Amino acid sequence: MKPELILAESTVYGLPYFVIYVNGRTTYGDYSVWEEMIAWTTQTFGPTPKDGVWTPDARWYVNNARFWFKEEKDREWFVLRWS
Repeated sequence: MKPELILAESTVYGLPYFVIYVNGRTTYGDYSVWEEMIAWTTQTFGPTPKDGVWTPDARWYVNNARFWFKEEKDREWFVLRWS
């Protein structure tokens, strides 16, 4: 079963970001799909900053069961891959 992807918009350091909340990212403690999502996103869009969401203006972040994309087209690509 695939996790549900819930789309939203928010800001990081005052900059607009396109957000995907991954509802059901784990099934009974199994994070394998979540880890695959992170690996695919890293391969596709490059690594996130080493300090995570503490670096302003990054192309994408992963935090709190959410993926945050600076560009809407990146979010759309993610949705196409994982839905």
